[in-house]
Amino acid sequence: MVGGATKGALWTLVSALSFMCANILIKHLSAKLPALEMALFRSAGGLLMAFVAWRAFLHLRQLRDPQWHLTRAAVGAVSLMALVHAYSSLPIALVTGFMYVRVLLVIPMQRVILGESADRRVWIAAGIGIVGALIALWPRLVTIGTPHWSWAVGSLIIAAFAGAGSQICMRRLARTNPATVVVAVSAILISAIVAIPASTVAVEPPAGDLPWLIGMALLSACAQWATVRGYKHASPAVLMPVTLVDVPVALVSGYLLFGEVPTVHAAVGAAIIIAAAVYVTRSSRPESRQATGSSPGRVLS
Repeated sequence: MVGGATKGALWTLVSALSFMCANILIKHLSAKLPALEMALFRSAGGLLMAFVAWRAFLHLRQLRDPQWHLTRAAVGAVSLMALVHAYSSLPIALVTGFMYVRVLLVIPMQRVILGESADRRVWIAAGIGIVGALIALWPRLVTIGTPHWSWAVGSLIIAAFAGAGSQICMRRLARTNPATVVVAVSAILISAIVAIPASTVAVEPPAGDLPWLIGMALLSACAQWATVRGYKHASPAVLMPVTLVDVPVALVSGYLLFGEVPTVHAAVGAAIIIAAAVYVTRSSRPESRQATGSSPGRVLS
């Protein structure tokens, strides 16, 4: 009989692969469609989560901490739009590896915002991981102020900070709201927020690309649903290493589909980030947190 941790790992694997396939489609469509329009389609996929969590609407009258729901939607929308822009403009492997820095950014943010402390070794590991982030982006950071600078790098950094902020909001909301309520409200609000800027740049998608757009939306919905299913069986701290399947998939797909060869800086920096993120996650899961699933993990955006 399959154990809870194994079931959680299998659902998390489905989530990780679905997210990565959606991001590959974003990269594929980036030459034809604005990043904001693709972000809208991806968030629209999240609306399907509202149907999965339809029972949550029975409890919306008892919605608690509405200000935190609004904050979660705002930072989630920023993270989504920035991340889609980064995937459409930068190598897939670089973005994938760098985004694990979100796990590390949660540590200082949870101390400042939620008053949660962490072991000194965890702080050191987080600092090392952030150094890895600087190494990964260094060749691009040194171009600031020159014609070679790409604002996609800035959007990647924004996506990491906003994604960590979104995680903090979800941790806070988990104290007072059922998980299904958080998912349903976020899906609706984020789509509404993204629709505003997307409407100013949207173009009619080529008919041949509509299946890819719909597929991206469905894959995003599948990924979020599988993540929630996985968290029912095990905590994010236990499941986080499974999400690392993103990295080899990103490397292979980036090379085979788009001819992207990772630089030494990107490879070394990503390796440091991932090692630090795994250590931080494994070190931040006392048994009480495993039961609540409140340790750092994948962020739904």
